[in-house]
Amino acid sequence: MSISRLIYKNLPVFLQNSVCTVYGYKESKLRFGGKYDECYNSLLCSQWMSSVDIQSLQEENLTKLINYSYKNIPYYNKVFKQVGLLPSDINSIDDLEKIPILTKEIVRERYHELINPNFKGEVIHTQTSGSTGKALNFLFSKDAIQYRWALWFRHKSRFNVTKNDAYATFTGLVAIPIEQSQPPYWRENYAMKQTVFTMHHITAEKVGSIVDRLNQGGFVYYSGYPSILYSLATIIENEGLEITAPPRVIFTGAETLLEEHKFRISKVFQCIVTDQYGFSEGAGNASSCEYGVFHEDFEYGILECLNKDKYELKISGDVIGTGFTNLAMPFIRYQVEDRATWTLEKCKCGRNSKVLTKIEGRSEDYVITPEGSKILRFDYIFKGLVNIQEAQVVQYNLGSITINIVKRDGYSIKDEDLLVRHVRSKISPRLNVKFNYVDEIARETTGKLRAVRSYLKK
Repeated sequence: MSISRLIYKNLPVFLQNSVCTVYGYKESKLRFGGKYDECYNSLLCSQWMSSVDIQSLQEENLTKLINYSYKNIPYYNKVFKQVGLLPSDINSIDDLEKIPILTKEIVRERYHELINPNFKGEVIHTQTSGSTGKALNFLFSKDAIQYRWALWFRHKSRFNVTKNDAYATFTGLVAIPIEQSQPPYWRENYAMKQTVFTMHHITAEKVGSIVDRLNQGGFVYYSGYPSILYSLATIIENEGLEITAPPRVIFTGAETLLEEHKFRISKVFQCIVTDQYGFSEGAGNASSCEYGVFHEDFEYGILECLNKDKYELKISGDVIGTGFTNLAMPFIRYQVEDRATWTLEKCKCGRNSKVLTKIEGRSEDYVITPEGSKILRFDYIFKGLVNIQEAQVVQYNLGSITINIVKRDGYSIKDEDLLVRHVRSKISPRLNVKFNYVDEIARETTGKLRAVRSYLKK
């Protein structure tokens, strides 16, 4: 456990709230400062563009991106020369297929070649483990972060929500010490009117106080992982509790929102549930409309369909993303490792952007801890562990987990020790951790790696 987290853990609740609020103040300035308002107002208008204008805008942005990347990004300059391409060869969306795919492994191996050495704006160093435990580092420009938040709040605006509304967040981050056994099982970020609830404390024994806090009212919306919200909704229903001050809407993301989960969440919390699809690398996005279907956020990037299966009025395939906004480290033809289905039918909402009817590959099992918590997200334990090629968390027995790991050459006992410490501090101090080192992790029938697999009888 880091010194800062150890200090935070031992602070009284009111000081932990203060820490959350200071963090929230900094995040608010980053997200909503600079060009945020300009981007948001522009996006509110552009969502109603015609199909012809959408294609024209995407191809204009693509041409600019390709020319810029060829001149400024060493990786793309080399790749273009290797395959005999010039920027002038890429004039349409169909021309994208001439460019080699960018994989997560290439990003790790050639990280420094993907960074823009000529970028003059402010950049943020960030990382993600991804749902499969593959640590990935990348840079984001400050402008690109503000554009992305403007995009996300355009989605929220479709349900009459603004950035100034109070909300509750349901997350896997350890904002509340996992050993805490008395309420409050939440923390307040007053700077952003945000109340944070974590998955570690969503249990039958603790849910009563959580429901009491939610019923105090004032939350315009909830946001969080659908699996965590589904777990909370199930416990509330099983315990015979009731939400008497429901939010206007619930926004989910980062995982597939299954229909049965959506139904129960909506039923228990008595509100609309909507979703958006994106990924940390910022190479594309799709947001639900009022009719519950995903629309490609065409201003942000291009989502291609690779390895297509064609049906009447539909195509399915692998998602490949090309992002327009992050010029500090642009991702072109990035393999997301998800699958999706597109339809050729127009949406009733009147928007002319491409419609996705299904996103596959982000649904996981959960691990039960000795404390009785259902843990559905393990991304946090892999952050910074770049010596792991990929990983999978498996539970065969109560009280323990096995982590299947494909090692890189630099992997050592230090990485193993760090993983154990992360599990102790972020998941459960009583959960036994075993390791299984393999050459390859078995895939699902869809070809997707399931990050969390449970063999317990439900």
